[in-house]
Amino acid sequence: MPCPWYKDGVCTSPALESPSPDPVIPAICLGDEEVYGKCRYFRKVSKQAAPTYKASKPLLLIHSLSKEPRSECEFFVVERHESGSFLSVCRVLGRYLTRYEVKLCERYWRDCPFRKLGVRASAEEGQ
Repeated sequence: MPCPWYKDGVCTSPALESPSPDPVIPAICLGDEEVYGKCRYFRKVSKQAAPTYKASKPLLLIHSLSKEPRSECEFFVVERHESGSFLSVCRVLGRYLTRYEVKLCERYWRDCPFRKLGVRASAEEGQ
């Protein structure tokens, strides 16, 4: 299984200021954990406690989406609701995202201040 921080030819490690193709060495990134675990940019994926958003109910009027959203942000989670619609969650905020926020996450995930906080927290946790 490849490195969890390797996505589409780019290293998304929290050890980097922003995702970059510069540290990518396919032989390492696509290897097993014994190989990529020695990379200086590798950080263990945090096993965070159960997200708090599970305790809250989504308001389908503002949270549901008819199409599955996509974001490269590592803190963006998509769930399928029993109604057949999709819900998006930000693990940093610990809550469901509104339709408007989902659009922002899809387009501007690299510049998101919440993502930067999450990356920083993951890096500190991994040290």
